[in-house]
Amino acid sequence: MSINKRIVWIDYLKAFTCFLVALGHLMQSFQSAGITDNLTLSQFVIFYIYLFHMPLFMCISGYLYNKKSKKMSKNEYKRFELKKLMNLMIPYITFYLVYLGINILFSKEVNTPRGMDELIGILNNPMSPYWFLYALMSIFIVTPVLENVLNRNKLNVFIFYSILKIISIFYVPQIYFIKSIMMYGIYFYLGCFIYDKRILSKKISVLMIIIDFICAIVLFKYSKILNIYIYNFFTVFMAILGIIILVEIFKSIQKSKVLDTFKEYTFQIFLMHTIFAAGVRIVLLKIGITNYFIHFVLGISASIYIPVLVSKLSNKILYTEFFFFPVKTIEEIKERKIENVRKKT
Repeated sequence: MSINKRIVWIDYLKAFTCFLVALGHLMQSFQSAGITDNLTLSQFVIFYIYLFHMPLFMCISGYLYNKKSKKMSKNEYKRFELKKLMNLMIPYITFYLVYLGINILFSKEVNTPRGMDELIGILNNPMSPYWFLYALMSIFIVTPVLENVLNRNKLNVFIFYSILKIISIFYVPQIYFIKSIMMYGIYFYLGCFIYDKRILSKKISVLMIIIDFICAIVLFKYSKILNIYIYNFFTVFMAILGIIILVEIFKSIQKSKVLDTFKEYTFQIFLMHTIFAAGVRIVLLKIGITNYFIHFVLGISASIYIPVLVSKLSNKILYTEFFFFPVKTIEEIKERKIENVRKKT
């Protein structure tokens, strides 16, 4: 199941989910720029992806959190939490500022110009896609507190997050920290109930895919006439159903040549994909290329593989890795210093 303590199916699931994130943002940028082939189909694909892809990312994070935290003592647990927050906070601030700076610099070319006022948003209204890191940090701060209060009873914690999610359907708070916990805590903690072995058979999984797809079509078709609260309940149901289906499918995947090409770089891709996708789109439009197929192929390639290339180059320069994986980099620097002292003595 695992190689070098890594969980193969989780790596593949992360890679696939990361691809969906890149695809969703790319197709949204095409619509904003007026690059469309089949507008209705494009809108449905975006709608379908957004029903479950970020909840799935949250769920994967919850699964990995549960895997590590349940084997730790209280002191190890605290250190783990601090390291996790540092690993999220530094890339969040770094790439938020980089993205904002590029956006301001090329404000005439981008789809959604940003201003210096977005600096305030880093605290309470983060830009896409970096809101995810903010939300994940919020959940990592609150979850250990909840677990201690509820005597580490996973079911009770999940029920609490479920109640918050139901409340968020009717009321969304303005404070982003609270909003993140209410809207995404349920998906994060759902990951704590995922097991490595398959629970559903292939036939049931296929049936669920069909049901999920039909529900998505119906929801898409009638989204404008549905009561907002009924619509929101359906989206929660669709998100959980999508998570269950994809988790069960990927548990049986042991090899994927395509996903192998970038499964080790999902975090870096998440951080950088919009920057490079936008750059390719702007260049193509500047030279007069508006063909949807060309934009799609080059855009998705840039979203995935330029971050991979940047990451491989960064791997060779230790200090640049700090902006992606701060804790790991600090530990490696300490090890090198210790090794140098040993060599001198």
